[in-house]
Amino acid sequence: MSGRGPFRTDRSGLERTLGARERDSARRPLHGGSLPRASSGCRPLDPGPAEAARRRRLAGALVTTPPLRVRRGRAAMRPIDPRLVRRILIRANNWIGDVVMISPAVRAIREHFAGARIAILAKSWVLEALRGNPCYDDLIEYDDEGTHRGLAGRLRLATLLRRQRFDMAVLFQKAFEAAAFAWLAGARLRVGHATDRRTLLLTHALPLPPPGTHHVEIFLGLARFLGCPIRDTVPGFHVDEAAREGAGALLASAGAAAHAPWVAIHPGASKEPRAWHAERFGELGRRLAAAGAHLVLLGGPGDRATLERIAARVPADRCLLPSGTISIAQMGALLERCDLFVGNDSGPMHVAAALRVPTVALFGPGDPARTAPLAPAERLAVISKRYPCSPCRQDFFRECPPSPAGKPFCLEEIRVEEVEEAALRLLRGTAALAR
Repeated sequence: MSGRGPFRTDRSGLERTLGARERDSARRPLHGGSLPRASSGCRPLDPGPAEAARRRRLAGALVTTPPLRVRRGRAAMRPIDPRLVRRILIRANNWIGDVVMISPAVRAIREHFAGARIAILAKSWVLEALRGNPCYDDLIEYDDEGTHRGLAGRLRLATLLRRQRFDMAVLFQKAFEAAAFAWLAGARLRVGHATDRRTLLLTHALPLPPPGTHHVEIFLGLARFLGCPIRDTVPGFHVDEAAREGAGALLASAGAAAHAPWVAIHPGASKEPRAWHAERFGELGRRLAAAGAHLVLLGGPGDRATLERIAARVPADRCLLPSGTISIAQMGALLERCDLFVGNDSGPMHVAAALRVPTVALFGPGDPARTAPLAPAERLAVISKRYPCSPCRQDFFRECPPSPAGKPFCLEEIRVEEVEEAALRLLRGTAALAR
């Protein structure tokens, strides 16, 4: 795939464009995806000599002679003075796990461009996991099934983005659409990976690292390319105080002994072939309860029947199944108070590990080399069975037939006994369970 970005920029034309842009210091910021009102009958203001000079210097970051060619292992761009960048748009990924894995890169961008206002564009369910996060000043909701549905809706969102006058867009999402929005938004610097035939829409297109590179490292590559020092590579997850208070009250209502360890079980996954058997989760829960643990069962609306089947295998006084639907923010607050997490390769798995909760991660078709949590061995046990067709990730059953139960054999082969052994080892390592 080509790593070439577009490439020779007409500096004088770019400077004229930047010089005509309106100063945005009085513009009302976005909060929680709300739409700002467009001013009526306003003419562009003269930016003044200082602002015009800033824009000319920023324009210089686009000028490359010879044309920019970003090759694997030699990615570099003309250094940008962080003081010149006032507004940054970040396009987040569409999965909770990926949003956790971009967090080290986002922290590096936040620290390096300390004076910039950073907005993040994300789907509705992702924004729920980002509210209150100090790395972001503005949250912009991409409601592709409602307000922004269809061509008219996409153009409505593009207009909203354009009003924000972004200096730079950083695209962690690799889709063509993400680059199209950045281009339509008028961001002068558009940085992302050269994927999905979108290179011509980017000013700086990076090739993907070699296959097998962990996603956290892929995302950090974008921050390094921008000149951001990387001080911390460990993913994190923000939990606000209101969610913490609610989680504490919920666990207290279960009446568990103060010293009893809490084990969170999350049986869900993005696709059914990635989810371990509900019956095996139930048997695991029964064994952990017999060993002295209390269980909290977590999942989304589609997991309710599975959670109830698991709860039926565990003594009622040892099991908490929250009523109704809990948000990802509430789930994070509950996980933060747990002594162990057991679950499939999923978003909550990444949230738990980011909150430094000891984690047993069950990988079937997924690739732990690329997406397993980054945690020390005393806090992480990855159980994965490799086959010649592994990993197939989301492309199930092309090279192997399903088991009689409809699961991939790489997941079918994971036994309750080995998951129990890993769970008890991690619990004992945290002194949450008596030896």
